[in-house]
Amino acid sequence: MHATNPFSGRLSANATRRRIAAAGFALALGVAGLSSSAGAEEAGFVEGLHRSGPTALVVAPLAAPDLKTDLKKGFAMLRKGEDEKAVSYFDRVIAAADSWLAGDSRPRLCIDAKVSSTPSAGHAPIDDALCDAHFGRGYALIDMGRGDLAEADLRAATRMAPENAHFANEYAELFKSRREWQTAFVEFERAWEMADKAMGGPDADLAARALRGMGYAKEKLGDLNEAHALISRSLEFEPDSEAGKVQLAHVERMRTIGS
Repeated sequence: MHATNPFSGRLSANATRRRIAAAGFALALGVAGLSSSAGAEEAGFVEGLHRSGPTALVVAPLAAPDLKTDLKKGFAMLRKGEDEKAVSYFDRVIAAADSWLAGDSRPRLCIDAKVSSTPSAGHAPIDDALCDAHFGRGYALIDMGRGDLAEADLRAATRMAPENAHFANEYAELFKSRREWQTAFVEFERAWEMADKAMGGPDADLAARALRGMGYAKEKLGDLNEAHALISRSLEFEPDSEAGKVQLAHVERMRTIGS
């Protein structure tokens, strides 16, 4: 989630898969981010987001569903470009989660099984595999040209994982591709707020990407000075970013023309 302007335009299928490959998707490889069955047994899941989700109370089974297997298969299909098959596997993950705790209406928070944490009052912890399934399904739907359907999945992943700047950046990209500049700015700003802001830290590239997105939106909204400031700051986090350098040069030219 280049032409002359590498930081604009609708998300393409190739760009989508490149971003998935660049991110590594450790979840898809089974390296990280997948909850254990023991951790999932105390999890809750979102209902109502799946197109064919249950409409009545479903009695939870004694054991938590295994979400990891279908999740990994879904990302494997996504990497191969087999989007419809990917969606079918992500559907299975989401349906299993919805059915398991269909009667629990509390808002959910994605919990990494490797990190001991307690959700805030009024929230239910959820297996983070569900968030990854929504995220993966959103990506596949964008590849298939169904950004209208992808929005709900990307929003769900972002809202259930309020500290995941990668999810938030990808959600913002959807609005950028639609040329909805103000909404794109708000969502990139959300990603910026989520990202760890340590220079050279693990989220440096995510922070830089959020700032570039904010800068691009400001440029399109006509605020070239703010765009210049945001893009310049992005290069503090990612000094070697070609996208950032090209974007900054473009804004500088626009300021010169407009002066």
